[in-house]
Amino acid sequence: MRIRFGNIENLEAISRISSSGLAWVRGVLFAASLIFMTVGLAYPRMVLRELQPLPTPTDIVFLLDISPSMYARDMSPSRLARAEEIIQKFILRKQPQDRYGLVVFNWDSAVLSYLTSDPQNILVYFDYLNQQDQPETGTNMGSALTGALRLLATEERFNPGSFKGRRSVFVMLSDGDDTASQLDKPLLALAKADTKVYTFGFGTASGSFVPLVMRGGLGGEVDQYLTDEGGSRLVSRAEAKPLRGIAEKSGARFVRAENGRQVEEALDEILVQGRPVAGYYSNPVRKDLHRYFLAAAFACLIAGIFL
Repeated sequence: MRIRFGNIENLEAISRISSSGLAWVRGVLFAASLIFMTVGLAYPRMVLRELQPLPTPTDIVFLLDISPSMYARDMSPSRLARAEEIIQKFILRKQPQDRYGLVVFNWDSAVLSYLTSDPQNILVYFDYLNQQDQPETGTNMGSALTGALRLLATEERFNPGSFKGRRSVFVMLSDGDDTASQLDKPLLALAKADTKVYTFGFGTASGSFVPLVMRGGLGGEVDQYLTDEGGSRLVSRAEAKPLRGIAEKSGARFVRAENGRQVEEALDEILVQGRPVAGYYSNPVRKDLHRYFLAAAFACLIAGIFL
């Protein structure tokens, strides 16, 4: 053995050094485990600064068609009720700094709600509209656009500078049956104001009879339909061309209201993707670090045991 492996005393010395070295390493690992565990149980935290985009506040004016054809029931439960549902989707996704207004129109237009940060007021007017049993005839989209522009002008007159740092968007909800053809002048004014008009079209290709007199309002029984001179009931069908023209001329888009995917995409475009970024703000975020220290303590402990 002495001849083959050399001096046994030297080998024993090396072995003793190796054993003492391992013991020293184990001690360091156990001490590190204790330190990491102590720090981890103190729940250390680190504060980070994250830059978050600041969305531009948006003013949306809804232009709601309340002519008799919107009471047609080729969409469930009716065209008007479906339009109200879409407006409610906007309200549910409203940002705190946004303001909403409501203009209704048939042959003429009327402002039911000026710009407000509390859009629940708009829902109150829905109850009023749904109780109408004899809507007035005619559809004047030009009057609707003019009424919306006047709404903005009135807001600026009574609250100068209230539109600074904000953007304005019009949302028209109609079946597109424009019986007035008075769009040229308001479309020119919209181009000068750089205001987009998103249009939502209601109705189907097959169409539906037009209620003139209803018993019990929007969901009630129809007593009289719109007829021609011969007494035959007239059918109202979706008219996409006028609505698409308004949207394209203002740089916006036309949406078929019966297409749920298109409606959701339009909502996202108006309220999220199409909203300019006004700036950025620093958002402090606290990040817990205790789990990392406890994981390091566990790793050191395991290494010390099996080393």
